[in-house]
Amino acid sequence: MKPSDFKYFKPNSLELALDILNSEENVKIIAGGQSLVPLMNFRLSQPDIILDINDLIDLNFIYENSTNIELGSLFTHTSAINSKKLNHFFPIISFALKYVAHQTIRNQGTIGGSIVNADPSSEWPLLISLLNAKINVANKIKKREILVNDFFESHYVTNLEDDEIVISITLPKINQYCWAFEEHSTRKGDFAIVEIGVILELEDDCKTIKNARIAIGGVDEKIKRLHKIENKLNGISIYDDLFTYTKLDLFETINPVNDNHGSIHYKNYLSSSLLKKVLKKCVNSRVMLNEK
Repeated sequence: MKPSDFKYFKPNSLELALDILNSEENVKIIAGGQSLVPLMNFRLSQPDIILDINDLIDLNFIYENSTNIELGSLFTHTSAINSKKLNHFFPIISFALKYVAHQTIRNQGTIGGSIVNADPSSEWPLLISLLNAKINVANKIKKREILVNDFFESHYVTNLEDDEIVISITLPKINQYCWAFEEHSTRKGDFAIVEIGVILELEDDCKTIKNARIAIGGVDEKIKRLHKIENKLNGISIYDDLFTYTKLDLFETINPVNDNHGSIHYKNYLSSSLLKKVLKKCVNSRVMLNEK
């Protein structure tokens, strides 16, 4: 099957791109094209206009200040994997992104495309949820900042307006923490059936949990933070049996459905198994000591 007919624009400035979004209807933005092109080939997406933003070099950057790391929306998966700055402050990003499909797709796919696609089994949506990111967007008139909890609304649905473009994401630095990530897929490179990431911010003693963060994907209509479990872990030692604090609440929190990836029972099993695994790995990992 081939895409339906469309007009193609490739602006060389953000201002021109925003002009097109403001003046035209049924526009789809393309960068790496790893999500949009397959949908167009099956005519699940039939835009009248394709807006190619690959020449907008101002959207391909990494910037650091004393409190945050900011990534431009055209930053690719491979660039993130190879970034010394990201590997220093957030090694979980490089680790998780190596699960993304295959090398060619990692070279072309972008952070902006991944989060706008809003697939609840995708790695970037889980990572930015776990890292309490802010998404910076703009249209022709104004810019706005969206908290990650407000950005994802449902399967493939975000808070982004039709005339807006994602400019960047902001990741607040974390000083003292341990982390782990795991996912399970049918084959290497496939979308995850279930994925889980955990970050445990620690007190000065490097053993008491100050702020637990756990995010899970593949078991609901969007990435889910396990806030009830996080609250139970706060204040206890990482050397306690953390899984005993979590397993009963896990199944009350997630909402998997039967589909071609697996049954509800199977996804519940994977969720429990992976949660136990990431908590154990997190405790046994090297504690990150980053100066903000």
